[in-house]
Amino acid sequence: MTRLREKKFVVGVVALLAAVVAVAPALLAFRYTAPQQRETFLRHPWRGWSFVLAAVTVPGDSALKTSGMALRKADWVYKGTVVDPVSVQLVLVDEGRPFRFRQRLGGREVTHEVAGSGRFLWLVEGDVRTLPAGDEVVVAVFDYVSGRLLYDVRDDLTPAELVPATPSPAPTP
Repeated sequence: MTRLREKKFVVGVVALLAAVVAVAPALLAFRYTAPQQRETFLRHPWRGWSFVLAAVTVPGDSALKTSGMALRKADWVYKGTVVDPVSVQLVLVDEGRPFRFRQRLGGREVTHEVAGSGRFLWLVEGDVRTLPAGDEVVVAVFDYVSGRLLYDVRDDLTPAELVPATPSPAPTP
């Protein structure tokens, strides 16, 4: 009777370990990637291993290793403009494929594809003060490895949207 309990215990522990090994990478990827990708890791947990493999093979001398570094660079790029970077998310790109995203800017829809030098990109979201208030938009995409700016929202803005509205002069008494 004791041997049967020991075997059941061992089988239970092995099954639990197998489940952890299968799901843990997906949970890790879920935690560190952009909200647009998180659902993918929950529906297809084996894709978490792709995230782990990409993370392990990232060059140690990458230019933008942290979200803080990426946000500081975005703040520097957009200093004194109508663009205000707010948040940065990590994006895992399928090997050999560009990252594609679509968004609405001032009533028009724009679609872009960007390709970096590795499997990770930094997606910077923020506000454009000259656009109607609403959801944050993608204002920049940076390459994780090189730090290059791959997408700049200013390329999609009209000349009128690039200039902040000047306040009307105060009436004189």
